[in-house]
Amino acid sequence: MMKKITCISLILLAILCFINCTQQSGFPVLSGEYLGQKPPGLEGELFAPGIMSTGMRELNAVFFPGGKEVVYSVNVGPMKWALIMIREENGRWTRPEVAPFSGEHGGVDPFISFDGQTIYFCSDRPRSGQGEPEDDYDIWYVTRTDTGWSEPVNMGPPINTDTQEFYPSLTREGTMYFQSQREGGFGYSDIYRAKLVDGKYEEAELLPMPVNSPDFEGDAFIAPDESYIIVSTFRKEDNIGQSDLYISFRSEDGSWLPLKNMGERINSEGGENCQILSPCGKYLFYTSRRYGNLSGVSPLTYEAIKKAWTEPLNGYGDIYWVDVRIIDELRPEELKK
Repeated sequence: MMKKITCISLILLAILCFINCTQQSGFPVLSGEYLGQKPPGLEGELFAPGIMSTGMRELNAVFFPGGKEVVYSVNVGPMKWALIMIREENGRWTRPEVAPFSGEHGGVDPFISFDGQTIYFCSDRPRSGQGEPEDDYDIWYVTRTDTGWSEPVNMGPPINTDTQEFYPSLTREGTMYFQSQREGGFGYSDIYRAKLVDGKYEEAELLPMPVNSPDFEGDAFIAPDESYIIVSTFRKEDNIGQSDLYISFRSEDGSWLPLKNMGERINSEGGENCQILSPCGKYLFYTSRRYGNLSGVSPLTYEAIKKAWTEPLNGYGDIYWVDVRIIDELRPEELKK
């Protein structure tokens, strides 16, 4: 009997310690890759509800190689964003914190280099380092140091101009794809490509139709081997909601095939963007602005309405992920190996 009581006491003590630890931190105990979340299937699933997808406006979940760090964006005002980081320490994920290079001037649209040593991101911070924010967003980067991260560096021309540049995405060879509103495009915003040659970027090339169009092309993710590109855009003929995710595969001659809507397993009546591949290559992360459904709530109460607006699926934007096999399903037969 004494042994049984002792065993029960130890179990209760462990439970109390767990509860106390969780309450003290205000953040749940998480361990394992991708914040310990259950991997998704072939239909987009909400990622880390209440942890990363919280009811705030969240974008750009980008994991570092090895999966022990993640950076993403949270909206803090009209066209103002902060970069947030979570990392795994001693087998446990830390609570979210504003990135040290983002607290004063903010940032959005991060991309992590393949060695995990550089973070590219977009910001309207003053180019001189002092004064008021700029009227446009540029692409910047920071590099990892022995004590944290370097001061942000503006990439300058030919990547940046005096108009908006957003959403950098790099191939393994260093070619950068990004969104720009510079003159000479097909529409209001287009996707450009700049090759890295001898450590310097060449003049950016406008991607041809059918990737670009006279309309708006937003965030674009390029596959590490440049075999496909996923674009957030609107095509009147087959759009599901607002901006959808479309994919174009590169043919053997280097040309781009027509954009194809990635379907209702990813897209919704809300807008989708900020798509990126996980470092392990198994998952596609993206942001969705879909709404929850209050029509089935009866009777409708104020508490139900309040909950709908303060939790995920409120239309502000949440992080989703899906098994990358969905890309293989969309790949044309002639390009499958």
